[in-house]
Amino acid sequence: MKNSVDVRALLTAYEKIKTLGTPVENGKQLDDITCTESYDGYSVSLSDGVVSVDVNFHNTYHFHTLNEDPDTVINQTTADFHHNNETQIQAFLNKLHDLNTRY
Repeated sequence: MKNSVDVRALLTAYEKIKTLGTPVENGKQLDDITCTESYDGYSVSLSDGVVSVDVNFHNTYHFHTLNEDPDTVINQTTADFHHNNETQIQAFLNKLHDLNTRY
């Protein structure tokens, strides 16, 4: 998955959510994706409650999942942990793709 994310698609989804979404406590929400931005506008975040991605200045990004620490996940090997996170991230990216296609 490394370096296979199209930052332009992330930012397109962000703009669509920001423009078409419903206001929520910390930002806007469209379908089940919420977007927020930093106070200075240099970074934005997209989240579905399971996975979030921060897109920062110069188009760098970082994904977060609910269970980020493999040491806190009981009965999972490190390989299983990384596979589960990759699966969650891919499902999130598919939601963003669908959102970009629909709107």
